Amino acid sequence: MSAFLGPIHYWLYNKIELQEELIQNIVEAAEKNNWCEDLANEVERNFGKKEIKALEEIIDQNNIHGWLQVRISHTESKLAFVVTNILRNNPDYISELKKTAYSFGESKAATGDLTADACYKLLNDTLIDGMPCDRVNELIESGDNQTAWRQNLCVHSDYWQNIGSDVSVYYELRHEIIKGMLSKSGLEYIVDEDGLNIIRRRG
Repeated sequence: MSAFLGPIHYWLYNKIELQEELIQNIVEAAEKNNWCEDLANEVERNFGKKEIKALEEIIDQNNIHGWLQVRISHTESKLAFVVTNILRNNPDYISELKKTAYSFGESKAATGDLTADACYKLLNDTLIDGMPCDRVNELIESGDNQTAWRQNLCVHSDYWQNIGSDVSVYYELRHEIIKGMLSKSGLEYIVDEDGLNIIRRRG
């Protein structure tokens, strides 16, 4: 990555901020519905208070790539921590967490007569999949009515394993976020039997 701030750095930072918003939504829902006692304070004790500042005010200009990687790891660990603590109280809360994830996705929903390719770009602009150099997703097909991609590696599993959980929980929530994001688009998201991720026109 460049030693100077450019569009790709703001793009990554925005995705981190979006995931932080999701985490905040989950924490607020947990406290409102008594899913997990004192969760907000536990998050702050383990991860510190969130800085609400513009990227250029807080980033280490001498180590842009490293700083962004640390922030991605931080938000990934935080999400795993929050969700796992809720589910340790009661595994059945997964259904409520999925509703929260769907609502978050719906708040970022694609609207209008968008193409499958445009919706894929929206997902890529929203969801964290490591750093660009990780090359997590490989585009297989791109078009107005169907876009497909393969996930070449999972960059999320370590964060869930480190807290004694399973990354499958993350993908359950991610699927709901995507469904919410596509809810107004006339498109749907599926993962086929070969593990191919597909956005396609409904009907």
